[in-house]
Amino acid sequence: MGSFAFKATKWTLDLATKIIKADVRMHNHEAIQDDMAIVFVVNHFTRIETLLLPYEIHRHTGKEVWSLAHASLFMGRIGDYLRSVGNISTADPDRDKIMVSSLLSGRNPWIIFPEGAMIKDKKVIGPKGEYEVFHDGQRRPPHTGAAVLALRAEFYRHKLRCLSANPTQKGLQEVLNKFQLQSLEEALDKRTVIIPINITYYPLRSRENFLVRAARGLFEGISERMIEELSVEGTILSSESDIDITLGNPIDIREYLETEKFAPLLACGEGDLEALELDTRSLFNDTARDLTRDYMKKIYSMTTVNYDHIFSTIIRFQKHRKFKERAYRNRIFLCIYLLRKMKNFRLHQLLETTYRDIIYEDYSPKFHSFMDLCIREKWVRKEGDAYYKNFELKRGRFQFHSIRMEEITYVIANEVEPLPDLLILIKSIAQAPRHRLSEEIRKVFLKEDRQIYTEDHEKFFIKTSPVEKDGAPFLLEPKTTAKGGVVLVHGYLSCPGEIRPLASYLRSRGYYVYGVRLRGHGTSPRDLAERTWEDWYESLNRGYTVIKSLTDRIIVGGFSTGGALSLLAAGRKGDKIQSVFAINAPLQLRRVSARLAPSIVSMNTLIKRVKKQGVVEFVPNRPENTHLNYLSNPVSGVRELGRAMVAMEKELPKIEVPTLLLQGSRDPIVDPASGQLIFDKVGTHHKELTLLARDRHGIINGEGSRDVFERIYQFIHRSEPKKRKSVAK
Repeated sequence: MGSFAFKATKWTLDLATKIIKADVRMHNHEAIQDDMAIVFVVNHFTRIETLLLPYEIHRHTGKEVWSLAHASLFMGRIGDYLRSVGNISTADPDRDKIMVSSLLSGRNPWIIFPEGAMIKDKKVIGPKGEYEVFHDGQRRPPHTGAAVLALRAEFYRHKLRCLSANPTQKGLQEVLNKFQLQSLEEALDKRTVIIPINITYYPLRSRENFLVRAARGLFEGISERMIEELSVEGTILSSESDIDITLGNPIDIREYLETEKFAPLLACGEGDLEALELDTRSLFNDTARDLTRDYMKKIYSMTTVNYDHIFSTIIRFQKHRKFKERAYRNRIFLCIYLLRKMKNFRLHQLLETTYRDIIYEDYSPKFHSFMDLCIREKWVRKEGDAYYKNFELKRGRFQFHSIRMEEITYVIANEVEPLPDLLILIKSIAQAPRHRLSEEIRKVFLKEDRQIYTEDHEKFFIKTSPVEKDGAPFLLEPKTTAKGGVVLVHGYLSCPGEIRPLASYLRSRGYYVYGVRLRGHGTSPRDLAERTWEDWYESLNRGYTVIKSLTDRIIVGGFSTGGALSLLAAGRKGDKIQSVFAINAPLQLRRVSARLAPSIVSMNTLIKRVKKQGVVEFVPNRPENTHLNYLSNPVSGVRELGRAMVAMEKELPKIEVPTLLLQGSRDPIVDPASGQLIFDKVGTHHKELTLLARDRHGIINGEGSRDVFERIYQFIHRSEPKKRKSVAK
């Protein structure tokens, strides 16, 4: 490759990466070592790979990569440019000699697409489990050219070693001249390897984009095929897409030659080179096919599994016509949870970091984007709160060159077909009875929530901490047929013991109740100082998941900060819950010191950098219930409480379910004006605000608490749906 041409291409792509929004990530580029002469074998789905991959390899390793291009492209100035940046025509008579020469010297790695063309349907597995691709109207095996090239190069390297060891060294210089090698050492210091590469795009969509609009403006009568390619590839570049480029471990070609079959050839006999020159391919054909199967399997085993793969495969395997959104979310979560435990798949970073969000049922753009795609392609239809699979729809019915526009869901599902263990897992979950999945999910979250408390308790427990029965989360089950389930959340500086009397009352009225332990509570103030409000919301969500595994009728409610978090959840979860209640939820606090907490935390950080003295991390707390509440208050916790209040206020207009607000009229901690302020901001018209003549904050314990319990129960009862809806699978 010409140095100037490569630098010009690099500059162009550098500029392009600043313009496009795609997040390109290369994994395991450390596999490339200096002593390797490399053939990269890569899956081929878009034209993007032919430019992006050489650029990314060079960016991470400094290596200038060459590749083959179809002979039809080598016309005029475009052909000159392709040659200048290291592309060789498939019709070049010196093609093989050039490629072997570069591999012997190790100067330039090669990129080869063994599929031989873009595989637009991503269908690479045949009916008998063999690798095959669609090309020229029929399905055929992948090309073995990359395997033959690597075997041939390493065979020549071995023969050069044989010639150099021969006392006469007859024919050595001839071979060096043929392949333009500067010295023998140049070849003998290298080893030929094949490195499989997988490129996965997420999300895959086909839509109008800037490239399509530009092409229509510049060219008259643009072909439908060009529109299709720009619709897909322009969207990949212009949208918030992720491109994962994963390098596999090198396949050492020497190991394929050191077998009994090739023992005579490797014995440094005479005439071997001449025999190879007369028949450059058939000598290695059988081994090349084995090698091709090996690296094809490795290429596709590195597919970066994402939400769309799992979702499309669940729908592909589902047997029941009707599924609710909750059922889909549960199955997606359980698939990801088990895949993470298996640890033999590459998972997209969002699966690693956000996979719990899918089951917590907050609004999920990823989920709804894919469901909208399925509806557009008529794979499913939506009626009310349920989705119906179209079993009559025949998949893969569109032509090869239009399938990415018309059936992208089919293409996405095809991409993970080469992962049999993944398919077995997803199929079992897609077809499992709902009650079995609910039991499994409940076990997961009950065990996890208890384990988190146990670990925090062992690490942070002090003499003044609440006893274990008050500090731990709990689940109460009604003795009769359940009417629904309540996720119940305690207040700031307290613990689940604070809400147990209310929980016991609701249980006696026929409800499951999960008493949430907000992370950092029920142990010690030092524990609380390390937590954020997002940790508290995560705690609520674990309890929410337990309750929704028991019933579809879910009520969320809480006291004080627990009430604020419940309102936050109601705004985020929409109609996934039946109703919400909050008791003395804060939007304004009486104590001025609470408003100063963020400034104090900032000053503490500054002081710690300058000196150790003068840091104010905790302030005394004088609680109403000394056996349940902390006796000191971390300043950082007050800051997080303020942030939780801000987050709640943002979600209040989104609340669409019946809402009950109870507010003590002389609350000494929460400004009683909070009740009216929250009421005014709540979005639903089905809302109630009751001011109670109380001069204590903790009105769910002690005198008058029974009245509070009755009001909550009556509200929940009034909010029950008049007609029970059928449950989808």
